[in-house]
Amino acid sequence: MIKPPHLKNKDLVAIVAPSSRPARPSDLRRAVAIIESMGLRARPGKNLFKTHGFSAGADQERLSDLVEAFTDDEVRAVWSITGGYGALPLLPHLPYESIKKNPKLVIGFDDFSHLSLAVHVKTGLVTLHGPNLDKVNSKETFERVKRSLTHCEYEPLQTTDAVLGDFGFPAVEGLGKGKLIAANLTALVSLFGTEFEPDLGGAVLVLDDYKERNDILDRWFNTLYLSGKLSSLAALALGCFDACDSRGAFNMLSFEELAMDRLIEMGLPSCFNLPSGNGAGTVLALGVEVSLDSLAGRLTYLESVLSK
Repeated sequence: MIKPPHLKNKDLVAIVAPSSRPARPSDLRRAVAIIESMGLRARPGKNLFKTHGFSAGADQERLSDLVEAFTDDEVRAVWSITGGYGALPLLPHLPYESIKKNPKLVIGFDDFSHLSLAVHVKTGLVTLHGPNLDKVNSKETFERVKRSLTHCEYEPLQTTDAVLGDFGFPAVEGLGKGKLIAANLTALVSLFGTEFEPDLGGAVLVLDDYKERNDILDRWFNTLYLSGKLSSLAALALGCFDACDSRGAFNMLSFEELAMDRLIEMGLPSCFNLPSGNGAGTVLALGVEVSLDSLAGRLTYLESVLSK
């Protein structure tokens, strides 16, 4: 496992868009302001506002920005500005050897989860499942993310009681310990059968997703179940599934209701509403040893996340 150095004053952060383009130019100005307000320097990719269908330019243009960011020794962090769609075909072409030799922070979620998982699998680098720059949208999120980028130790995550009684409880009580894998559910299942698929054996898995139909999420979750990957886990936490509902779906049950049946059947220590994903404003570190107490709804780091 490779732990990248935490960020220091005036470190350079590359802003990338491996999936969709930012919605408007003001999004980039705001992203730069966020980074500079953390005491860091920002360098936007050259192709952020290129257009190729739904993406920020053609594959080669988006890849060019990523390669430049990963191979520039001055860049200390690579941060996604937005999610969307399009990162998957870039994975075979990333400079993994350069990433190993010059480890840097890699942060983002949503579609960027493809890239975070791939880099972690191919290099052993601890990557960060945390807000894209366009989702740093509150003072609380700003402070949490800043601390996650500039400190070596991470504080525990606690399930929210905002919806206590509506999945504010464990599906199965228990304690699981293992390496942390945090991912967008759609992105994780998209990597199955590829060289970028993470080993989930003995892992503590945290899943979230955004703007997906419940029946499609149920399909991905059952793929995890039928493949035997769920039963190989030490524990599981479901995070934020914002804007995921039954509109246009073939199933009127919530995703949590659908998932709970499988979790109880397996007796897998698991809980709901861990703050992860869109709307949570938290950062989770892939590859680090953690424990999940599903009854307490608490994820605790058992080692440092970043190096000095």
